[in-house]
Amino acid sequence: MDVVVNNAGYANLEPVETASDDEFRRQFETNFWGVYNVSKAAVPILRRQGGGIIIQFSSVGGRVGGTPGLGSYQAAKFGIDGLTRVLATETAPFGIRYLVVEPGGFATDWAGSSMNVHSIPDDYQASVGAFAERLRGTEQAGDPDRAAEILVRVAKRDNMPTHLVMGAYAAQLAMDYSRAQIEEAATWASVSASADFDAPRVELPTDEA
Repeated sequence: MDVVVNNAGYANLEPVETASDDEFRRQFETNFWGVYNVSKAAVPILRRQGGGIIIQFSSVGGRVGGTPGLGSYQAAKFGIDGLTRVLATETAPFGIRYLVVEPGGFATDWAGSSMNVHSIPDDYQASVGAFAERLRGTEQAGDPDRAAEILVRVAKRDNMPTHLVMGAYAAQLAMDYSRAQIEEAATWASVSASADFDAPRVELPTDEA
């Protein structure tokens, strides 16, 4: 077994507040536990044979997050990234390599008949409702065939990236988010350091809007 691809996933759309616990868990069963179960089954085989590749499909939402209505889906995708980072360090001595794929919008059925848009309360029309409307009226730019061809080429390399964002919009979104993260961490670095026992107390950054 050379390459394992965890590509199963789906999303339903509704606010976290009004989503049922069962609905939230059902999405997690596929989007996180499916990846966990397949990875856990594959690792012993790859370990015994001395290596292999596991490709985990996350989402650019699993890096950036914050999409209204996709609480369960994006929480699971964040979980995939965390799980994979641990697996990568644990199994590196066995020659097992990992790639987390983070697509943006692709021309699949993800936002089509496989997605249930549940009742959206009036209070959430400005956030979840607006996103649902954008989904219905957007033609996705991502080409699944091109993405598959890229992944085949990447998997043949000696040195793979740990993460691969797919799609121009997703790549820009990821870079903007990473820059904002670095800027925020730098702004609050002295406050972060002041939490240690022997550190002096410092003032908080200026509270500007």
